[in-house]
Amino acid sequence: AIKAGMTCRVEHLGEGNSVVKLYHPIYDLFQADPEFDKEAFKKKHGLKEHVFLYFGFIRKYKGLHNVIRSFAELSKKRVDVSLIICGESFWNTLDSKKLSTRIKNAVFGLAKKIFLSSSDDERNYDPIALVDELNIRDKCFIVNEFIPNEEVPQYFQVSDCVLLFYLYATPSGIESLSYNFDMPLIATRVGHFPETIRDGFNGYLVEPDNIEDMMDKMNYFIEHPIPRKNVAQAKDKMSWDNYAGAIMKA
Repeated sequence: AIKAGMTCRVEHLGEGNSVVKLYHPIYDLFQADPEFDKEAFKKKHGLKEHVFLYFGFIRKYKGLHNVIRSFAELSKKRVDVSLIICGESFWNTLDSKKLSTRIKNAVFGLAKKIFLSSSDDERNYDPIALVDELNIRDKCFIVNEFIPNEEVPQYFQVSDCVLLFYLYATPSGIESLSYNFDMPLIATRVGHFPETIRDGFNGYLVEPDNIEDMMDKMNYFIEHPIPRKNVAQAKDKMSWDNYAGAIMKA
């Protein structure tokens, strides 16, 4: 059996069976733009010295509501922080007439009725509303839409840290995408994150649903930033060559 999102090692279970545990490989499709003017981008969008990033589809399990709440607490203590939110709302896209919206509703609508309870329904999940509710609109830069590939690098290049405050975790493509830019992360202690993120080395770990812990660790990151060289070292084992090699040897 093959499990994506875990470490590259083989566990022999006896009788010729083994389990291969693999990290989600790095998306080397995305490369940093050497011509990107970070300071000009920050000035244009009113970004402060320290920039945190939420990137990817907005889904409830990814905990954007906790990202926003913890950032709001941090912004009460510091005036030098900004939050970038980049991603399309999975169920409630900006234009209900879009083909992508109709496809998602058709494909996932029946599955939702079968597998999800009413408490899990995300159609009314609107964490971005918290930005105004908590009065931090001037501290946030929000791009609530699909991000084309060619625009992806700029958001990572201008940011200092990616926030993965998941409620629970499956293999995270955003984590792998972040490593492609040698980007440190702060993530919750759920799923595979404690295996891929060495607390204090290539990122920091926080307790899920603990706003105070999240805020404290974001502040701690500013005072004790993770060296990018540490992230580069940690990501070496997450190459496509290692991924393919482990499968071939299994």
